[in-house]
Amino acid sequence: MVKFLALRTHFLAFTNYVVAGTRPCLYARFFCLNTKSARFNVGRKCDDGFSSIEDVLASFNQMIHVQPHPSMVEIVKLLGAVVRMRHYSTVISLIKQMESSGIGPNIYTLAILINCFCRLNKVDIGFSILGKILKLGLHPNCTTFTTLINGYCLQGKVAQAVRLFDVMVEEGYQPDLVAYNVIIKGLCKVGHTKVGAQLLSMMGERGFQPNVVTYSTIIDSFCKDRMIDEATKLFHEMMSRGIPPNVVTFNSLIQAACNSCQWKEAARLLKEMVGRNIKPSVYTFTILVDTLCKEGMVLEAQGVVETMIERGVQPNICTYNSLMDGYCLRSEMDQAQKLFDMMVHGGSLPNVYSYNILINGYCKLKRMWVFVQILSHTIQCWMDCANIKI
Repeated sequence: MVKFLALRTHFLAFTNYVVAGTRPCLYARFFCLNTKSARFNVGRKCDDGFSSIEDVLASFNQMIHVQPHPSMVEIVKLLGAVVRMRHYSTVISLIKQMESSGIGPNIYTLAILINCFCRLNKVDIGFSILGKILKLGLHPNCTTFTTLINGYCLQGKVAQAVRLFDVMVEEGYQPDLVAYNVIIKGLCKVGHTKVGAQLLSMMGERGFQPNVVTYSTIIDSFCKDRMIDEATKLFHEMMSRGIPPNVVTFNSLIQAACNSCQWKEAARLLKEMVGRNIKPSVYTFTILVDTLCKEGMVLEAQGVVETMIERGVQPNICTYNSLMDGYCLRSEMDQAQKLFDMMVHGGSLPNVYSYNILINGYCKLKRMWVFVQILSHTIQCWMDCANIKI
């Protein structure tokens, strides 16, 4: 009992920095927030001024059919917008269409093409584009090689990425900060965090100043490997070098502290984060919700979600899955079901984890037939919304 009270005290201190004041009904606030968000997204435009992929395609078709053709700067800007929408196959098709219309490629469009093939896990085709660059008499740069290195890293082929990095240096191409960050991220991704940390040290020897991305990548990897002492040491090192941490850095450390049941440390980190005027993200709040629920403190977790909404941070599906799981662990299926219904009606589509949580909860109470009815009703609602008839 004493241990539980101590645990509760640490968590109340932990959440005190984000949970404050009288909170309205979670479900009413959630429904209103999702409705407003849905209305906002309909008319929202991205930074490039395009509201949808259809908008971009319409602009592209106008570009390639006017005479004289617009500048390559405008075309590259449009292609970049499609890349940011992650429609990589569409970009490849547009570049082919562009070349068929008599608009020749340049180093920038070909670099975009390499990036798209790498994002589609087709690094070999990316290398063929590099060959085309050389054949056209164009000069690849550090960004070109970095894109290919990133392609290897995305496939988990870090050994090939490291070899290409070394070749790039041997051929006289000076790696930039982005290149170092890419290779460090790749190394950490496959569990070679210490090698990534060694490369971080080498950066200083080669005259490169790492940034918050470099440090946060390695800190996050150390945290995931439960090497908290190493992560903390690196955290202090980056601050001593005048590199301020960001929300990603703190999220990694807070998550690691929670995973290790170091509640005082988690509370201290959260306090330091807020003290540095770093706004907690949806992921920060979700860490709190998930940890509180796993410790059986569902009311406090619900309070965190309500505070998120009050502060204009929209909970995501992971946040609500964690809260639903907390209710299910306490066999409070009515509350879990109520939250699930609010998600659906509020416009948030449940994922496979949402259903698994409910299945587990209802099975424990031997009420599987209830879940079957819910699933059937949900599918029918989605079909009605999409005007699908059987």
